[in-house]
Amino acid sequence: MDRKKVIVGSRASELALTQTYWVIDRLKENFPHITFEVVKIKTIGDKILDKTLDKIGGKGLFVKEIETALLQNEIDMAVHSMKDVPTEMTPELTIGAISDREDVRDVLISKNGAALKDLPKGARIGTSSLRRAAQLLAYRPDLKIEPIRGNIATRIGKIEGLQLDGVILAAAGVLRMGWENQITEYISTEICTPAVGQGALGIQIRQNDVFIAEVVQVLNNPRVETAVKAERSFMAALKGGCHVPIGAYAQSIEGMLHMETVVASPAGNEVIRLSLDSPEHEYWELGSRAAKESMVNGAEKILKNIEVGE
Repeated sequence: MDRKKVIVGSRASELALTQTYWVIDRLKENFPHITFEVVKIKTIGDKILDKTLDKIGGKGLFVKEIETALLQNEIDMAVHSMKDVPTEMTPELTIGAISDREDVRDVLISKNGAALKDLPKGARIGTSSLRRAAQLLAYRPDLKIEPIRGNIATRIGKIEGLQLDGVILAAAGVLRMGWENQITEYISTEICTPAVGQGALGIQIRQNDVFIAEVVQVLNNPRVETAVKAERSFMAALKGGCHVPIGAYAQSIEGMLHMETVVASPAGNEVIRLSLDSPEHEYWELGSRAAKESMVNGAEKILKNIEVGE
């Protein structure tokens, strides 16, 4: 059935809506006869802002309510940041497309324009991510990490509000908001390996909706899709989530996949980094192999200690 109206689900934050409207603009170019309507949905991750994500518990903190709307046919598709999508997909749903990828790196926005290496001893840095915190402490053990939550503007505002020396954010969100002039430094992936799926947008749909599947397919970037799937394979094999300092970044280069991974202890005193390659079509095996090698090299001990709360 050739439908004339498509309802799109999105988180209600300014960044999420910016990303959703970017997707809709691309779809309108290909399907000018379709009307797209946006439904704003508040997730549990948006509602609870006084706790860090690892303390809220569970998976899918930014997608669960949106998935429910999909399952109940209240929306036809949803736009997610892929780093928010659990590796265990709800059976009736699927990712119909993964978009072009924005800059995958993390960035520093500092109070006085100082780069990460030049921050004063004991500088107070805000971040909502255990992955970032662990890798920052591995690079600069003297730093004081302050947990912060909220949208991008709120977190940047906490530099003044909490008298921080700086905050660490994903470059992708800052760039999509058009705030690149606030960035002090793009942090090398060698210092801070990105979150799984960072910088990529995923379009989630119902598995049995053939019409929507054909519509969103025009957004899919096969090379990004392959890279993100390799990263998600790594996380799935380690059974990681927002409560574990895990990162992975894969790139498709001339038919080969190159992937960097990290598993770190929360204090940053133990860091397992790997760099592996494989043919593109072996993306899932690459992630699994990286996970197995990480476990052998010390990640198993780190993950067990995190599980028992050491």
